[in-house]
Amino acid sequence: MTQRTRRDVLRLATASTAAGVLTVGSAATAQSNDTEWQQVESPTGKSLNDAVDTAAGPFAAGANGNVVARVGGDWQKVVDYGPQARSRRLTGIDATDDGRAVWFVGGSGVIGEYDVETRTLTNYSAPGGKTSTWEDCAVRGSAGENERVYFVNGSGELLAGVRQDSGAMQYNEVVKPGGGSTIPGIDFYDREAGHVSTTSQFVGETADGGETWDQIGIGFAGGAFFDLASQGERDVNVAAGSGIIYRYDGFRWTPHVVDDNRRAIRAVDRDGEGGLAAGDGGAIYERQSAGQWKSYETDLESKLSGVASGSAYDVAVGDGGTILERTVGAPDSGDGDGNSTDTGDGNRSNSTNATTTVSMDAFSVESLSAENYANGEWIAPSEQ
Repeated sequence: MTQRTRRDVLRLATASTAAGVLTVGSAATAQSNDTEWQQVESPTGKSLNDAVDTAAGPFAAGANGNVVARVGGDWQKVVDYGPQARSRRLTGIDATDDGRAVWFVGGSGVIGEYDVETRTLTNYSAPGGKTSTWEDCAVRGSAGENERVYFVNGSGELLAGVRQDSGAMQYNEVVKPGGGSTIPGIDFYDREAGHVSTTSQFVGETADGGETWDQIGIGFAGGAFFDLASQGERDVNVAAGSGIIYRYDGFRWTPHVVDDNRRAIRAVDRDGEGGLAAGDGGAIYERQSAGQWKSYETDLESKLSGVASGSAYDVAVGDGGTILERTVGAPDSGDGDGNSTDTGDGNRSNSTNATTTVSMDAFSVESLSAENYANGEWIAPSEQ
């Protein structure tokens, strides 16, 4: 059975026009206008810490509780001050498999969900009384139907939640995959299978929805870990210090120095065979093959903390509200091959069971700012 990456599902859902952009640099080799990274005007001067693609285009989250989105050729604020209206810093963002909603997390236990179709912002902060800073999140499933969400924090805790028929989210018992060290990176390639990385060089995998974890590395690593991308049981990347991206093939870890200046790699994202990474000094990296990454120098000094492969735009975000983007190309109806995305090692990339895409007509090209607000409900397992 063929499966699709999130990009395959969203490729018809996003606009393909790029307006109001300023070229800031190109790769060492000649690049066409379609592949140059460009800096665009940002709606915020505050840091943006993570990015993701959705059915309405790319979104990013950052300081002061800001969530921003690319709409109608421009970037605009979608959420001001966060789900609690307390300006808590947002650290991670992820989208449902159908791209219709984003979940984001941050300081003091902040958790929010934003429905891009209904423009509804729902506050799910502090499940079970947890008010530690959430560092990152991962989401699987369809918006409002069967989401399974994962949150990790600075105390090394992982909390999983599952959407119930009532609409409430049921949380599971908290576990500590890496023994208590901060978890800056989490990614799930299937509903119950994925990976985490910690600041103590621990990488763990689960196949049962986060109930149990096995350590798979990285014993010889000596630097910090910042982010992780999970494509399968035998296809994982970890973004690290000293210009290194680690690759796991199911048997061994291989360090790849992708930055000759040894600048830290702060973010990594994979989509099938493709992938992007970003880090200090405004540098962006593109996956060419399993062990090769191409470097793009943007002439910016900004630290880039988030990167996302998109269906119409690739984006990287960072300090001072910096937003860089690159046009992927006009979405089309596919190549008729079922959109199989076998990675060549027996694994499939992030997939979804969705068989239809979303027209941009479902979303306003003028504004995606939150119009509706709600308080979400968390229930304990014993209440179900």
